[in-house]
Amino acid sequence: MRNPITLTLREKEKLIDDIWAFRFVPSQPLQWTAGQYIRIELPHVGADAEGTKRWFTVSSAPYEAIIQITTRVTKSTFKKALHALPVGAEVQLLEQPHGDFIWEDTKRPVVFVAGGIGVTPFRSILRQRSHEQSPLRVTLIYGSRTKDVAFKREFDTYDKHDPTFKAHYVVGEPLDAQRLAKLVPGLNDSLVYLSGPEQMVQALASELTAAGLPPSQLKQDEFPHYTEKNY
Repeated sequence: MRNPITLTLREKEKLIDDIWAFRFVPSQPLQWTAGQYIRIELPHVGADAEGTKRWFTVSSAPYEAIIQITTRVTKSTFKKALHALPVGAEVQLLEQPHGDFIWEDTKRPVVFVAGGIGVTPFRSILRQRSHEQSPLRVTLIYGSRTKDVAFKREFDTYDKHDPTFKAHYVVGEPLDAQRLAKLVPGLNDSLVYLSGPEQMVQALASELTAAGLPPSQLKQDEFPHYTEKNY
């Protein structure tokens, strides 16, 4: 970027378990499409092999004009440094938001499949569409290791007030093609978005295409450094 952009931490909030939301104010206005991601740098002493730079999906919606990062605080030195960051501190934005895991206008039913923290792009997309008063037109299948589910209250509100939206929570059990097909009859006629740990997304994508879902009706967002034990 020609003009470096810094992000100033405005507030941080524990959502559930070890999942935290970090809300930043950019030093100049940023434009992005819901579902896109950014790369930031946070120099810190004693950085481990994963380094000082990370990719994060922006979990806030563009209309909010803030950058929210929602992540599990793990044992990595980067996550510890992020967690310890005081309000008013800055991180460096390395690139403009980008990515193609965004809303695609289609006449097909839309299915969002999230594994744990992989729900963040969906939260951004749904929040933006709700703000624009657009029908959500989504079935959300959210797999979680525990009954504590990030953004559940928000999704339940959509479920209650928008007849085009339905949320299913799968707790403590793996997501597979058979379960998805039971929850969404006619799944192979849908546009399916998969987001979550890298191995989960790749395995589920293979299962779905083997079961008849055309690859052209599948969008994937893979989160590195997460597994079935920490997603």
